[in-house]
Amino acid sequence: MPKQILSSLLLLVCFTLSGRPVLSAPLPNQNKQATAPVVFSIVPAQAEPGAQVVLAVSSISDGLKLTLGGDPLVWRALNNRRIAFDIPPEAAPGQYSLMVTAQDGVSRTYVFTVLPLKPVAINIDPDRVTSCTSGSAREVTIHGRNFNASSQLLFDGAIIRSRISPPDTIKFTAPAVRDGLHQVAVKNGEITSTPLGLSIVNAPDITSITIGSDHVNSYELIIEGDNFLQTSTVMVNGGRVDSGNGTQPERLIYQDCTRMIYERHPYSPAPKELRIQVVNPGGATSRTVMVTAP
Repeated sequence: MPKQILSSLLLLVCFTLSGRPVLSAPLPNQNKQATAPVVFSIVPAQAEPGAQVVLAVSSISDGLKLTLGGDPLVWRALNNRRIAFDIPPEAAPGQYSLMVTAQDGVSRTYVFTVLPLKPVAINIDPDRVTSCTSGSAREVTIHGRNFNASSQLLFDGAIIRSRISPPDTIKFTAPAVRDGLHQVAVKNGEITSTPLGLSIVNAPDITSITIGSDHVNSYELIIEGDNFLQTSTVMVNGGRVDSGNGTQPERLIYQDCTRMIYERHPYSPAPKELRIQVVNPGGATSRTVMVTAP
């Protein structure tokens, strides 16, 4: 009997005895496991909204899907092993699951951190506030970008009350502090902007001196400027004049922090050169102003 016929009979006998069908050998790719692309690197591993993120992957296919926190991402191929996507501008800070899903539905998940946007402080207006100013005159505005509802204002490193108008303006009232240069910055989460400088000025300043009312034996010199105090004194050619000179005929009349009247009793009506300077308690002084008057 030919060998082929004998083999067929043997197979038939085996099937009959076992009650099970005879299985043919599997095709080469029949039992291959479906796998998602492996991500070798994520650069950067954390970034701000709007930033580009690059993934190095084991393979790229048209059906590849990316999601960040469950929201689909649009990706683009940079080469046959690298793809990129942009973090959505509206993404809130925090940790997200970054899922890479193959065309057949198999996925791998990675952790990605979205950072708060770094606030950028560009300029401050005004950059100088005097102790004399009050109310709305002490309001300071910072212009920049990436300010949001949770942004905080730092004054010399301490958080103070502020009002935010996203995305580019934050306002605050200059606190009553020592004179000098102070640092102002904006903070988003743990990220702080480069500080700007705000000068607080307590020293008196003379902007003008004019002759006022003329009386029989005296006349007035009106001193206008800034940071005058009720306890300020005036130095006139080296002599001191204040509001309590006792028997001295000349006196200083304080009106407000921007205006004082020097009541002068001249010995002669002839004009002379007067060197006038305002001095505040503590020693802060104005510049010396030269005036020609009796």
